[in-house]
Amino acid sequence: MVPLNIQTTIDNELATLISDLALKQPNHLATKSRYWQGPRTHTTPPADGILAAPNNLAAKATDLTDSWLTMAIALPALTAAAYTVHAYSTPAGQGYVIHAEVIISGVYHRKSVNVGPAAWLTRTWRTTKVIKMS
Repeated sequence: MVPLNIQTTIDNELATLISDLALKQPNHLATKSRYWQGPRTHTTPPADGILAAPNNLAAKATDLTDSWLTMAIALPALTAAAYTVHAYSTPAGQGYVIHAEVIISGVYHRKSVNVGPAAWLTRTWRTTKVIKMS
């Protein structure tokens, strides 16, 4: 379980990220016919409430040309979670999901916030299992 104080910090970071994306995603959709996707901001999510600097901001989705840096997405210098943005397209329209990931006592947790028609993609904190491929 993610402690309440860490949830609050992450919720505040998410609110800022959602606001910034709400300003930038419409232009990306208008010029590229799809929403921007952002790979995870950290190679390893922050753990146990210790803030960590995003170290993967130059990464780009394999089929896109923009990164967190080129999109000028506002993130704090140190964050309580790693963030990912996944775009989707459904018959009801396009949207994107912002995932926040954190490690608590060695266990991965993820919260997802949907922006778009697929409301069921919003999820409260869930424990996830990480499977490493080799």
